Parts: sequence; structure tokens; C-alpha cells
Amino acid sequence: MKYLIPVAIIVLALLGANGIYVVSQGHAVVLTRFGHVEAIGVGPGLHVKLPFLEHVSTYDTRSLLLQSQPGDYKTADGEAVRAGFFMRWRVADANVYFNATQADELQADRQMTPVVAAALRKQIARHSTSELLAADGGPIDAALRAAVAAELRQRLGVTVLAVGIRRIMPPESTLPTVYKRMTTAAKAQADAIRVEGKTAAATIRAKGDAADADVLAAADKLAAIDRGQGDVAATKVYAQASAQDPQFFRYWSTLNTWRKTFSGGGAVVVLGKDSPFMRVMDEGAASRPADKKH
Repeated sequence: MKYLIPVAIIVLALLGANGIYVVSQGHAVVLTRFGHVEAIGVGPGLHVKLPFLEHVSTYDTRSLLLQSQPGDYKTADGEAVRAGFFMRWRVADANVYFNATQADELQADRQMTPVVAAALRKQIARHSTSELLAADGGPIDAALRAAVAAELRQRLGVTVLAVGIRRIMPPESTLPTVYKRMTTAAKAQADAIRVEGKTAAATIRAKGDAADADVLAAADKLAAIDRGQGDVAATKVYAQASAQDPQFFRYWSTLNTWRKTFSGGGAVVVLGKDSPFMRVMDEGAASRPADKKH
């Protein structure tokens, strides 16, 4: 009897330890009894189960990452490349997921890898090596996701969040040829862009020259109008001055002519004293003091 109480305590402790389980955040539980599912998607917290009769299988409800080792594939132009893939996924149907994998993430990865690899093989076979090396992954990744999402949802009960090519590398022996072809294609594209740029620049310059010509023509027209109006005004002033004192005006005009003649410097003019020009000068010089006496 003295051993009965300790044994009972030990048995109760074992039953209690096996009958209570805790689900942490970001996880859920599938509860089974003799291999049959009793509860699915048991959330975080403290829970109770039948000791030794019910089994708890925990799975991650967060986004999970699957990454493959690089494999060998053939491109549309028959060249061999090495490529790997990544996939982010999440459990969507816990019942299907448990039946397919027993809630074992490693088992899920093993079943998903050949499906994605087969789809990747088809996608790579549709593109040339240059296209694959130059692609940013957007269209190819989208096509790859569309090819595997429905099958993995049905077979494993998972949702594909994202899938894409990790890295594409041609064999070492073909690298020079591939890079040369890519360089040639890039140069041809750059040349085409330069030609388009030069054509656009010539068009813009032609438009600018035409606009300049229009502006200059309009300015010349306005200037001609202004000069004409100024000439008319100057003619009126000259006429009024000539009417008031014709002899002085003729004298002033002669001086103005001399000023213009010698304004550049270095000019030499030889005139006789009896030349009309000198007579005008003498007459103009002689007339002004007489006017002042009056």
C-alpha cells in the first residue's frame, strides 16, 4: 500500500502531461484518434486531448519557403542551362495537407519539388538562352505560378504565394558565345535608339530653326516699320529746320557730311578753295556773325 499512492501520482502526472498540449502562435494542429482525424486547424493556446489515444500533428500556418538545388534544363535554342527555383507557399486546406503529408513539411517539400521542376522545364524550353538571361523574371514567374498553383492546391492543399527562377547559368563552355550574342543584340538595340534620338533631335532643331526664322522675320518687319516712321519723323524735322534757316541748314548738312566722311579716320580729301563744298563752308561761316549783328 505504501507504493500505491506514489504510483498513482506518477500515473496521473503522465496522463496529465499527455492529455494537455499547447499550440504556439503561427501554428495549428490536426488531432487524430487511431489514425482518423478528429479535429483540424486547432489554433494557438492550451488544449486537452485523450491521453495516449489522440495524437497531435502540428503544422506551420505561416508563409513557408521551398528552394531547390540547380538542375539542368534545355532552352528553346537547344542550349543547356542550370537553373533553380524558389516557392513561397502556405497551408490552405489542413485536411488535404494532413492526408497527403501527415503534416510533415519535409514530406510536402519532396512532393512539391518535382511538380515545380517539371513546370520550370517547360517554361525554359519555350525561351532562348538570351531571353532567359536578359529577363527580369516577371512573365516567366507568373506563367510558372499559373502552371503549378492549381495542381498543388488539389494534391497537397497548399496555396502558392510566389514562385520563380532563382538563377540561370549557361554552361562554362557556352558562356563566351552567349555573352557575345547578348552584346551584339544590346549594341544593335543601342544603335537603333541612337538613330531614333538623332532623328528626333533633327526634327526638334528644324522646328526651332523655323520658329527662329518666323520670329526674326516678324522682328525685321516691325523694325522696318519703326525705321520708316523714324525716317518720316526725321524728314519732317529736317524740313522744318530747312524752312526756318535754309542757309544754316545747308551749312549744318555739309558739316554732318564731313563728320560721317571722316568718322572712320584715315580719310584724306583734297579740295580746291573754289569747290562748291568749300564755298558752302565759307558762306555758312560768313553768314552766322551777320545774323547775330541783326
